[in-house]
Amino acid sequence: MAEQKIIRELTPKQREALEKITTTAAELGISEAKLCERIGITGSALSQIRKGYYAGNWDNQFEKIYAYFENKAAASETYSEVEYAPTSISTLVYKTVRNTQLKGGFAFVTGDAGVGKTKALHKYIEDHPHDSVMITINPCTKSTKAVLKLLALSLGVPVTQSRDDLWMSIAAKLHDGMVVAVDEAQLLTYGSIETLRSFADFFAERRQTLGVVLVGNQGIREKIEGKSREQYRQVANRAWQRQQISTGDVQRDDIKMLFPVLEGREQELTLLYKVAQTAEGIRGAVRLFGNAFDSGDYDFNGIVRMAKMMHLDLKGAEKAVRA
Repeated sequence: MAEQKIIRELTPKQREALEKITTTAAELGISEAKLCERIGITGSALSQIRKGYYAGNWDNQFEKIYAYFENKAAASETYSEVEYAPTSISTLVYKTVRNTQLKGGFAFVTGDAGVGKTKALHKYIEDHPHDSVMITINPCTKSTKAVLKLLALSLGVPVTQSRDDLWMSIAAKLHDGMVVAVDEAQLLTYGSIETLRSFADFFAERRQTLGVVLVGNQGIREKIEGKSREQYRQVANRAWQRQQISTGDVQRDDIKMLFPVLEGREQELTLLYKVAQTAEGIRGAVRLFGNAFDSGDYDFNGIVRMAKMMHLDLKGAEKAVRA
């Protein structure tokens, strides 16, 4: 068999870009193929380019690689929020997931947006990679079949099965002592919630435990305790905990943990604390400070100016802090 002819030699800049793929994948703890997916090229194209055999548009592939790393470098220069902080709210959510894992059955965590519920879930999954699984619902994945597919993907179960086979494959993959966390659970249909209940019951019938935690906004509570409560009675009866969280639960010490760069700057911390207690929540306070920081103007007056540019209603927070 004739040896394949090299189509093109790599330039020093191109070699550097390919080396960066290798080092970045190692730093992230993922394969080069996974990193290629993020960049927007295929692993096979990368392999052929390295060997000089790629027959496609070289310039197009390298433009994608250059753009990816340029964007990441630019992003690294912007404000980077604290990845996770054990705030009063995130700790409550974390402990709720833990208790549900230990006891089995259901738990509901409902409340205002932007207070740290989702970050607490991600932290829990990170800390318990072998006995926990998390799925996030969106308007396109709220049905029973879609929820089963999300669980299957998270567990490594083939999704191309009938609904009943999919359920049984998932039940076989789950094991005693696991917990399933469902974010944005207010979007779930009655059928999908009942399906999640059926997994918990499956393990309970075998004197084993499987915890299911539904996390989301007030929509969950309205389903379980509102006009449709009779329909959801079977789920409600299996709930160990029902946590209700609001932006008003944010503590001042939480803000200190979330903004270490402001240590000792009480006026700025107090302003962000007041913002976090409004409908903007912690997420809004982080977004506000991040924008002010990136503008290079993040003292008290700079944060106030940025809030006005973002059309945020501080609801008297500025006046209260100045007083």
